[in-house]
Amino acid sequence: MTREFNPHTISLIVGLGNPGKEYENTFHNAGRLIIETILKTQSLSSPKHSFSYTKIGQFTFVIPNIFMNESGIAVNDSLTYFKFLPSSLLVVHDDADLQIGTTKLQFGRGDAGHNGIKSIVKTLGTEEFWRFRIGIRRDENKGEKRKRAESFVLSPLKMGEKRKLELEAETIKQLLII
Repeated sequence: MTREFNPHTISLIVGLGNPGKEYENTFHNAGRLIIETILKTQSLSSPKHSFSYTKIGQFTFVIPNIFMNESGIAVNDSLTYFKFLPSSLLVVHDDADLQIGTTKLQFGRGDAGHNGIKSIVKTLGTEEFWRFRIGIRRDENKGEKRKRAESFVLSPLKMGEKRKLELEAETIKQLLII
């Protein structure tokens, strides 16, 4: 059974990524990059435990201040702090199974090997939250062996790739009607 997305049920939007300058423009920071693009004119709070946040209308946008593999801590801390349920959560993250320029919105899916999502599912004890998956896979030449995600997720983005990812901020704004 698929669940229909309703922006009025979303309260918390979390952009996954790693903190620090060295990770700023990497594929693995796609979720964080998109949220930062949406919030360009907004300022984030000082770090609250494991996350920083700002509010726009009904939505609370969160940027974890801890590493991707520990994302569950920041997500759980923010859900607890704001007293939201996991079902009101939208996690924005990179997905190495999707080509750059493609996205998928899904509810209640497994982690598909993504360590940030794995941490969230383990910490929350549920998969019952929304995921906005952002494609980060470069086009590969025919006959070329498919690269493992670990071999490129921390690679720097080319300017055109970064621009494609930033355009997904508009997709999310339209999705949420902001």
